[in-house]
Amino acid sequence: MSLIVAYFGILTVLVIALNARYFGQLLGVMDDPAKENHKTHTLPTPLVGALMIGALAMFIILDQFLFETSTRMMGISVCTILVGVLGLVDDKIQLSWQSRLGAIAAISTLLVLWVPELRIDNLMWSFGYTTDLGPVFGGMFTVLCLMTLVISFNMMDGFNGGVIGMSFILFVIMALIATNPHRQAICLFLASALGIMFIYNMKGEFFLGDGGAYALGLLVGSTALLTYNVGANIPIYGDTIFLWLTIPTLDCLRVVISRRLSKANPFYAGRDHLHHILMAQIGPMKTLLVFLATTIVFVGLSLFAEGLTYILFLAQVGFFSLAIKMARRANAQLAESAVLQNEIE
Repeated sequence: MSLIVAYFGILTVLVIALNARYFGQLLGVMDDPAKENHKTHTLPTPLVGALMIGALAMFIILDQFLFETSTRMMGISVCTILVGVLGLVDDKIQLSWQSRLGAIAAISTLLVLWVPELRIDNLMWSFGYTTDLGPVFGGMFTVLCLMTLVISFNMMDGFNGGVIGMSFILFVIMALIATNPHRQAICLFLASALGIMFIYNMKGEFFLGDGGAYALGLLVGSTALLTYNVGANIPIYGDTIFLWLTIPTLDCLRVVISRRLSKANPFYAGRDHLHHILMAQIGPMKTLLVFLATTIVFVGLSLFAEGLTYILFLAQVGFFSLAIKMARRANAQLAESAVLQNEIE
């Protein structure tokens, strides 16, 4: 990727971050906590993540147009913009969950057809087994994976720094192991921009919003699939990719299943996600540190695990389950103590 294109892309993200409130008010995408009970921030905050991720995608397209560096990233960038626009519209007028799900499915299908290198025709596991899916079922499975990542990133985006910080770590890792110099440069470009976004997101200057979370989920997921399918300088297995994305995807699946069992709509906002459970016990900053430290440790270890990756994946799932159980128990004890205190008073 051209350095001059990367420079102006990162500069554009900085300009949007510095003027986030202006752009949010201009587009009518201000997150007003007074309108939704589950919100915890106090001031209306601009939802301009889609503008930032969309701008990065535009500069990747521009780089391809000027220098013909990465045709695969052209399709990924266009679909990233499309899903970001979808989320931006949802931020503004609140689309029905059926409309959102259908549009995400359509965009994910378009991406897999446009960039066939994303398609998972077979899953190679670190324990020596390969699951052959073929082009038809492989394409359907890939679309389902991309949809899951888009939705799970949106569900995880409930506290500052979480989604952006995890994405930053993953793009740095994917840059380190990329065999294609153009994809390596693009990953570093995206990581640099996300570093700026992380700073201003932590300051509360903007939220990703549905548009930003959708776009970032598709961008991270598709780049990870390219890393798996096209090649890396270390062995990358199917369980390696699952391990990288365990936190958002498992939490998404857990919430969807638990809400369906309780006959609640899984696509409506709520406070039953892992980060909500942890924040009730240890606060947002420590929750962020747990998320980022867990990502760094397990993703970092996956670079050296090779044939033992599945053990590392199972360990991460166990850690995830234990964290939820301990946080739920602690929250229940606090609630019980509060009830007893009220009875005494």
